[in-house]
Amino acid sequence: MEKFNLNQVEDTNITLETVLGLAQTVNDLVSDNITLLTDYPSQDGGEKYQANRLATKLAALSAATIQATEKAQSQVNTAVKSLMEAGDKSCN
Repeated sequence: MEKFNLNQVEDTNITLETVLGLAQTVNDLVSDNITLLTDYPSQDGGEKYQANRLATKLAALSAATIQATEKAQSQVNTAVKSLMEAGDKSCN
């Protein structure tokens, strides 16, 4: 088994923080500008429907990305804690 590398875990956490920040930015942009899509300036019902669906999908995608990233961060933290506790026990 490869030796546990704390730097790799830290790099993973930095990447997850970046993904989370990007997803939160997308979520904020969609939330702040949702009326641009839901009040689409067209009389065409099909275009309005498509714009509304796009807004819904973008909001769902950003929310799912945030949730998945937070879950991954929690899993990394749990794994690190377990490895550290196992290391402490082996030192005794």
